[in-house]
Amino acid sequence: MYKKINIKDAKCTGLKFEAPVMLAAQKKDKPGNNFEIEAYTGEVVERWWGSLAIAIDGIRAKDQIPVLLNHNPDQIVGYSTQTRKDGSFFVSGQFSQATSEAKKVQALALEGFPWQASIGVRPLVVVSLEKDGEMQVNGRTLKGPAEAWLESEVFETSFVPLGADANTSVATFSHFEEVSAPENGEHHNRSDRREKMEITLEQLEEQAPDLLEMIRKKARDEGFAQGAQKERQRIKAVSEQAMPGHEKLIAQLMYDGKTSGPEAAVQVLAAEKQIRTNAKQNLADDSVDPVDHIPPADHIPPADQSGDQQEITLESCRAQFESDQQIREEFGDVETYFAFCQAEHKGLIKYQSGKTGR
Repeated sequence: MYKKINIKDAKCTGLKFEAPVMLAAQKKDKPGNNFEIEAYTGEVVERWWGSLAIAIDGIRAKDQIPVLLNHNPDQIVGYSTQTRKDGSFFVSGQFSQATSEAKKVQALALEGFPWQASIGVRPLVVVSLEKDGEMQVNGRTLKGPAEAWLESEVFETSFVPLGADANTSVATFSHFEEVSAPENGEHHNRSDRREKMEITLEQLEEQAPDLLEMIRKKARDEGFAQGAQKERQRIKAVSEQAMPGHEKLIAQLMYDGKTSGPEAAVQVLAAEKQIRTNAKQNLADDSVDPVDHIPPADHIPPADQSGDQQEITLESCRAQFESDQQIREEFGDVETYFAFCQAEHKGLIKYQSGKTGR
């Protein structure tokens, strides 16, 4: 029995297949510019946790893949021109005519150096076989416990200075790509693959000072960014406490680097209270003493009844104006009559031929 599983649950998620390289002969004593690699023969690969097989028919690869030296992207040897499946999986390619790495690989091959190719493969569809399960892959019987990559992808190729076995050899990318072999024979979960390593500050200072400086710089940059964000928030909180007449105080508190929004509100309110207290005191200092109230006269006394002149009021004039038809015809409105009475009372009107009054 077997079942399809998630890639993250697979016991292996990436392999490098190492295969011999065949160079096309251009002349009798000189290798040509082309090469061909039989990357995978379809054989079952034995791992500590069980067997692994990759279905050749399910391998995917672009025809043109960069070909490097020792998997270094800065050391270009050439590129593949074709990938094909013919019983095995093949990669054909061409050396670059422009790079020193390509010339180096070709020159060493001419001397007889046994170059080997390393083909990176990762799974796309994985099935798992239990201990008693089995299935056919590449015309061979795969028995459990095992995993089969029914679909996979070849994504890189490199020339590497490794000796070749008669059949394709295999190595994992790193210990992160495959479940680590347990020391006590018990199965480890994938989450246990990375072992923790204690690193002290002294070790970093001695063995990796550049890395330590990068870590410190990142910490400083992150701390600066967090501090800048907090300062922007503080300035905004202070500015929101603004009140007319206290612009100078708000500007001072915004950029003192310490006053919070609530603290600014307290200081602004205190300043406003002081301004109002001072204004009240100034009004009190500038005021004059009040004068006694003189009630208005109710009427105009006759000139011959008293030696004291009484004040002429609008009310008394209005009463005379409304009761005397002749006065209304002569003066027209009460305001004019009132002005006349005031002038007469002050002695500003002179009468001819001994006339007095109206």
